[in-house]
Amino acid sequence: MPLFLDLNSRHVVIFGGGKVGERKASLFSQYGPVKVLSRDFSPGLLYLAKDPQRQIVLVQCDLSVGFGKDYSKYLQGAFIVIPATSDSKLNCAIEEEARALGILVNNVEGAGDVVVPSILQRGSIAIAISTEIPGLTKYLRARLEEELTENYQDMARLLSRIRRENKELVPMQKDRARIIWEILMDEEVWGLLEVSYEKAYMKARSHVGLDERDSLDAGDTPQGLH
Repeated sequence: MPLFLDLNSRHVVIFGGGKVGERKASLFSQYGPVKVLSRDFSPGLLYLAKDPQRQIVLVQCDLSVGFGKDYSKYLQGAFIVIPATSDSKLNCAIEEEARALGILVNNVEGAGDVVVPSILQRGSIAIAISTEIPGLTKYLRARLEEELTENYQDMARLLSRIRRENKELVPMQKDRARIIWEILMDEEVWGLLEVSYEKAYMKARSHVGLDERDSLDAGDTPQGLH
């Protein structure tokens, strides 16, 4: 089941400090805290751990000693576990232990509880793409990157603003939903986004019936209007 998860306070634990662990840490540390356990760490991981914008903790330990009571303590509090060592048997043991504790597993060698999609991010717009064929996933991403122009980011910004204003000015949710849809279907609004965000906003709010004073009272003054 495709889901978007807030990982801001959810811990991700990665076993393995090689290239696979590095790739996983690079992705997940954009969204929440990550802990990586390994005897050695790739140069990329060491670099990522120094980035103040990321929450990565490196824990040096010898995983080859064997998985069990010596390392199970590192699973406590984990939301997602990623077994990414070069030892398939060890990865399986980690997965079994995590499942026994009710922790989600992202399996790098096959199907797991968590499948990481290809993520296309444009401002507040996020699109996740997942297929059984990597080539098709890559193709779909490339096509969507072409289609998802800057206008969509501006439209998302515009609609967020209108939506915020409507919560104060339009009491019925069904009316607020209708207004948003009318704006989306208004080709003139889309066209104006090519020229000016402020002009597009002025046209969009005509669907709400706001006058200039209503707009300024909403607390979001258009650029150029003082």
